[in-house]
Amino acid sequence: MEGGITDKIRSVLYPIKNRLFPGSREYWEERYRQGGDSGVGSYGKIAEFKAEVINEFVMKNGIDTITEFGCGDGNQLSLFDVPDYVGLDVSERAVESCKERFKHDDGKRFFLYEPENFDVVARRLKADLTLSLDVIFHIIEDDTYELYMEHLFDSANKFVIIYSDNVDTKQRYHVKRRRFTEWVDTKARGWGLTRRIKNRYPEISESDFYVYRKAP
Repeated sequence: MEGGITDKIRSVLYPIKNRLFPGSREYWEERYRQGGDSGVGSYGKIAEFKAEVINEFVMKNGIDTITEFGCGDGNQLSLFDVPDYVGLDVSERAVESCKERFKHDDGKRFFLYEPENFDVVARRLKADLTLSLDVIFHIIEDDTYELYMEHLFDSANKFVIIYSDNVDTKQRYHVKRRRFTEWVDTKARGWGLTRRIKNRYPEISESDFYVYRKAP
């Protein structure tokens, strides 16, 4: 009975919250300005698991350069062992925070990600591997999602790694889950899924790793 009441309350509240949603970029900028962080996926044992997978992949595949689309507050990055890293984020506050946090590390650089203007800097950010970790389901706007996916794959010379769930759902304030594999299958020509790594902690996160490789 309690679950049914809760579902009814949510069905009323979410449409109201959705109408008040300021936009993905504005949401994250305000969240970081108010002292918020990148969320549970960037902390604790989930973050450690993600770092374990990424670090092992980098070592085994001889990855020299990485561009991450959605670096957030940098806590996840602090667990990575990567040689040459570029972090992009839609939040100016997050980018400035990362610059300060890693100011003594010459192997890490950070830039504001503006999807509509990205082509201006895209060539400078080509990398062996591009990353999208717990980002796709936070992109509410459909046109921004299209640009994000294009940039993610166009910026990679060899590999793309996505950590996300893979289902379609309606928007719930700052979350809109997407079956992104359909986009890749139809629009990322020359790319193939080589491995799916199941999440070690499904009770915390519904995401898995999807590793794509560019055809020779």
